[in-house]
Amino acid sequence: MRSKKDRWGLAIFLLSPLMIGSPLLGSSRISPDLFSNILIAVPYAGTGLSVFCLFLGHFSYPRVHNLKVYLHCYLAALLGLILFVPFFPGITKEPSPFLIAALSQLNLLLITLLPSYAKYRTTKLVTWIFVTCEICFMVFVMFQILPIPGTLPRGQPNTLTWTLVYWPILILVLSFLLMRREFHLGGIITGCSYFYAVIILVLMGRIPKPQLIPLLFMAALLYLIAGIVVHWFSRTEHRVSYDPLLQIYNRNYCSRIIEEQSRLNTTPPFGVAMIDIDHFKKVNDTWGHQAGDSVLISVAQTIQKEVVPDGILCRYGGEELAVFFPKMETHEIHPLIENVRSSVEALKIHIGKRKSISVTVSCGVAHRASTSQSIVTVIQAADKALYRAKESGRNQVISARR
Repeated sequence: MRSKKDRWGLAIFLLSPLMIGSPLLGSSRISPDLFSNILIAVPYAGTGLSVFCLFLGHFSYPRVHNLKVYLHCYLAALLGLILFVPFFPGITKEPSPFLIAALSQLNLLLITLLPSYAKYRTTKLVTWIFVTCEICFMVFVMFQILPIPGTLPRGQPNTLTWTLVYWPILILVLSFLLMRREFHLGGIITGCSYFYAVIILVLMGRIPKPQLIPLLFMAALLYLIAGIVVHWFSRTEHRVSYDPLLQIYNRNYCSRIIEEQSRLNTTPPFGVAMIDIDHFKKVNDTWGHQAGDSVLISVAQTIQKEVVPDGILCRYGGEELAVFFPKMETHEIHPLIENVRSSVEALKIHIGKRKSISVTVSCGVAHRASTSQSIVTVIQAADKALYRAKESGRNQVISARR
């Protein structure tokens, strides 16, 4: 399915080098006076972005139901506020940019390892535990209760600093293994990690522009906000286009294909296969609707494995499924659907602990030979072939008459 191609978030990840490079290049191209004015505004802009990030995280759960998003926004906002908000009287030690960057890298690793989906109570509990621990830690550091160095010695990198510089590689690998279908979230988290790695390089003196550190922190917040907005839209599109039970495209997406409003190439030849589960009503009546759902899920996933990457599977309605095959004719589709039929016939679908049932499918195949044919006409032809398959004994594939 096309939707799985960039679920990790390569496009949003590639945005991070551009956003990191812009301040580095811009500082040498614009006048010193203008650059100084920009730096004056950075704490205010950083504070505003931190507050916005906090609200974005707080209101994210009802929309994306993701622990990683909720926690990431809260922790990034907290560290941003600690860095950018003016210091209060009595604080004997300002927060170290190195400490903020190091904590951010550690947060990103933990967020990558945490599960994405949890109950709201669990999400809130985990978030408040992390937030409380980091607030206490930063208070202890700023009031010199914990003897942690406030600055990173320039030109004297140690193992810890170099580890944090190469941290994004670890997060890249872990996120690709654990978050390949997370609606761009893997790319967002990895991109954020690169921001903090560059900040540490600046603090080490490897990039001789220490005045850019606040600007890079602000850019990291902006990047995170932009990435989460992309994540929101991707999740929304997923909900609109996917069947939550079967985890395949739904009738809404099917309608977009029929109306030629999807990205799918519908120019001739364009094949359609209609698939219907035989005696599905009997399954529901005999075993119950929960068993019927199990049958639907098993059949849909079996078809999905057989037709991808050539076909796009949609739930057309009830127990009827449609598969669309761009640039394929009936004689090419027929053997693929025959494999589907035999694979479904071989299924043993477990109902309860000791019971299992088998089902079969009837299939009809047709294709669009010219642009004068609408896709609706092709679907109707495949549907007629499907009903001929049912009338002549079921559990078979029949092609439309030309």
